[in-house]
Amino acid sequence: MEHMHFLNIYGFEITVFPKVYCPSDDSFMFCDVVISLNKKYECGLDVGCGCGILSMLLTRVCKHVVAIDISGTATRNTWYNVKLNSTRHKVSVVRGNLTDPFKSSTFDFIVFNPPYLPIDKCDLYVDEEERIAWCGGVNGRLIIDRFLNTFSRVLRKNGELMFLQSSLSDLQKTLEKLHEMGFEASVIFEKSFFFEKLYLIRVVRRWN
Repeated sequence: MEHMHFLNIYGFEITVFPKVYCPSDDSFMFCDVVISLNKKYECGLDVGCGCGILSMLLTRVCKHVVAIDISGTATRNTWYNVKLNSTRHKVSVVRGNLTDPFKSSTFDFIVFNPPYLPIDKCDLYVDEEERIAWCGGVNGRLIIDRFLNTFSRVLRKNGELMFLQSSLSDLQKTLEKLHEMGFEASVIFEKSFFFEKLYLIRVVRRWN
């Protein structure tokens, strides 16, 4: 029988539904950076919102936040936590794939903690809705590459993107692609864990 998890993160009471990714080292690393930001933004987007912890943290640096996930369970979970923590006046929750539902130049700050782990044959037996929360395909880049091909359309001039990537999914390829697209991209934080290193990447496109 699957159970819910209950956490307290940065003062937010978080309930994690079964089959939704439970905040872990990657989530906490991302949260630490977001909470330290001194800049303020108009409209933020949390892609792959999961249980909604990043969405709610974004309310501290954004006037309004949109949370999106392809999983219906995840979007329900985010909305549950948004209401639980009295942030629903600042957060909208949408079910959809990456940035597909949104108009051009909508957001000035985008965050994404993507599914980045390479799939193993035995992982195919894991429930699909649970698997999409962490599985990045054969080489870990399936979702990352799709996202890199779509995010620029919805990012405003001089907007910023921050997203997480693992050493298991070819960091250099990501940085090279972003530079080819005309973006400034750099690793602003990294941390080693027992089988991988995690990198937080900051992306901006400067407009004159």
